[in-house]
Amino acid sequence: MTGGRVTRLADVRMADASEVGGKAASLGELIAAGFRVPDGVVITAESADRAPQERHWDLGSDPWDLGTGPFAVRSSGVSEDGAQDSYAGMFETVLGVSADGLAEAIDRVSASVRDARIAEYAPGGPGSMAVIIQRMVDPVASGVALTADPVTGARDACIVTAVRGIGDRLVSGTATGDEWLVRDGKATARRRLESAIDARQATAVASQARRVAEARGAPQDIEWAIDRDGALWILQARPMTALPADVSWDPPSPGAFTRQYRLGEWIGGPVTPLFESWLLTMMEERMHAFFYEQLGQRAPRPLHVVVNGWYFYSMNWAAPGAMLRNLPRMVWHLARHPRRVAGINPSTVRHSFPLLERTWRADFRPRYQAAIESAEARVGTAPIDELPELIDELAGLAGEAFGWLAALSGAAYKMELNLAGFYRRHLYPVIGGSHLPLLTGFALPGGERVAVASLDWFHASGTTSSPPADASARLEQARHAAEEAAFEALADSPRRLAAFRRLLTDAQHLVPVREEQVAELTMPWLTMRRAVVRIGEALVERGLVPAADGVFFLTRAEAIDALVTARLELDAAGIEARRTRWSEQARLVPPLLIGRINPIVLRLFDSLARTVGAAPSTTALVTGTPASAGRASGPVRVIHGVAEFDDLQPGEILVAPMTAPAWTPLFRRAAAVVTDVGSAAAHASIIAREYGIPAVVGCGDATGRLTTGMRVTVDGSTGNVEPDASRVPFR
Repeated sequence: MTGGRVTRLADVRMADASEVGGKAASLGELIAAGFRVPDGVVITAESADRAPQERHWDLGSDPWDLGTGPFAVRSSGVSEDGAQDSYAGMFETVLGVSADGLAEAIDRVSASVRDARIAEYAPGGPGSMAVIIQRMVDPVASGVALTADPVTGARDACIVTAVRGIGDRLVSGTATGDEWLVRDGKATARRRLESAIDARQATAVASQARRVAEARGAPQDIEWAIDRDGALWILQARPMTALPADVSWDPPSPGAFTRQYRLGEWIGGPVTPLFESWLLTMMEERMHAFFYEQLGQRAPRPLHVVVNGWYFYSMNWAAPGAMLRNLPRMVWHLARHPRRVAGINPSTVRHSFPLLERTWRADFRPRYQAAIESAEARVGTAPIDELPELIDELAGLAGEAFGWLAALSGAAYKMELNLAGFYRRHLYPVIGGSHLPLLTGFALPGGERVAVASLDWFHASGTTSSPPADASARLEQARHAAEEAAFEALADSPRRLAAFRRLLTDAQHLVPVREEQVAELTMPWLTMRRAVVRIGEALVERGLVPAADGVFFLTRAEAIDALVTARLELDAAGIEARRTRWSEQARLVPPLLIGRINPIVLRLFDSLARTVGAAPSTTALVTGTPASAGRASGPVRVIHGVAEFDDLQPGEILVAPMTAPAWTPLFRRAAAVVTDVGSAAAHASIIAREYGIPAVVGCGDATGRLTTGMRVTVDGSTGNVEPDASRVPFR
């Protein structure tokens, strides 16, 4: 060869990266470490950058004993595949090149460094471009192995994705492929769209990938292939970039904790210190006092834990030991107030909720509204030192309001479970479909109301109106059609028909009641937040916090002590450090459940999702609880909070941590809704039904595993989010 320099891959090392690029240098290191890498050569950046008329390569004579092809011709930018920027997928790769076509392929790859995409995604580009020529592997399966979970950041997990044949479909984004989670030497299939590899092969790929990561000393993004003889090849390895922090989700207390239940369904991010230590804690205390008064049920401490800034509600009240300790008191309540305690069990809940609803309407509701009106009248003029007592009163009442919400919404959920169970046993075999259309098309509470984006009062509240009436007539008509179909299917069994009518009447009655309670729960949030901000302004005047919203990053004890003593141990830098940590924790994707839950309780929770129609699929990208029937396809739009609301375009799939009343206007634009947390009784479920759009809730990590632009199909009747067959890659 004349007029340029070609070096064998086996002879290059990281010290040569300035000449051969990061990718080639990485492959050379892998070969030297004993990994199976396709043989090849690299044309140095200085040679590849020459004008075509200055190149005089005679690669066809095969001086490097590479054979006659086919070859893979790939980029190797001087800054490519680095720890900070990988430039993955930015440059040309030409596969299946014959010896005669090498010169043209090299020109294409070299020219790609000047592609307009570079200016858009990486101003300045990756520097000079070397070109790699390798023997093509003829694979039966190919894919990517990530030696850390890109969603959670877990370093003990290896994520292996695979497709049949050549892996460029997967790397380019035109295919989704299979996905395996490999942890502790055990492979679990998350998704099997192509059945490209089995568990043994996934484990083997993960094992090799781990070896590469250990040799490199950092998590790696590795392309691999298995040839027709069963040999595993490493095609590329680069550091994983933008990986979440390596954090532990072990709870500080024994037992099980979840962000999927009760208050957790209203919190979509890390909690601020003031909210967690004041409003959240007082709400929980009063809510559990309500449960004790009504049922004799006492929950063990702690009622919640905060891990990496995220709230997890204790499920230890459901542990067998706690249930046994509560049994005598609950039996005492059962003897004296049988209809109250009947609400615990789905089979007897219909005897409980009429009494609960009457008491809520006649006693608590007017008390709550009167207290809110009184606080609203005083919050702007009351002396600063009286504001903590005002907040305490409203926080306690909000906790009681949530207790009533849990009681009546819990009854609604149990009635829905009864209806769903009946439907699956007696109606689905005859008419198919789902029970969900039977619970849509109702008039929800009207008028202006407080709309919170999250229970955390750091997020400013606003107001919103009731959902529009456009879809109501269509949904009501569909509900009546579903009712008539069910009545007709049961006509030959009068007893069964009568039982169905009772279930249907009770379940339908509770749908608007549930949303009525949701609408009223957060009425005092504007008042409480105004009081907190006034406290923050007073601390600013005393020189204790740099800005009024700094108060949200104090604890309740710190804020009140600062009011009383005019002293604060935490300085401005300390407050800012808490704010920064809170912002960083917002980028984490926490698990739904931490700690250890009793297997019996876990099976019970799993069975509830199946009862309402959940049918996990081996091809789904994410799965959750079916919440609103129907199917819709479209591009994903991940929305984390209010600041991103305007990004949602009509026809897009809204993917969010959770939704609360402030999110309601987005349902008008969304084609479907998918959330990390939530149940069939959650806000997203109820509102999606009234807008007539599919919804899947409680997916756990949908905001991490689905990305904006990805095309998916949401099946709100089975709880699955599948790749859309017509999906296009997003860059």
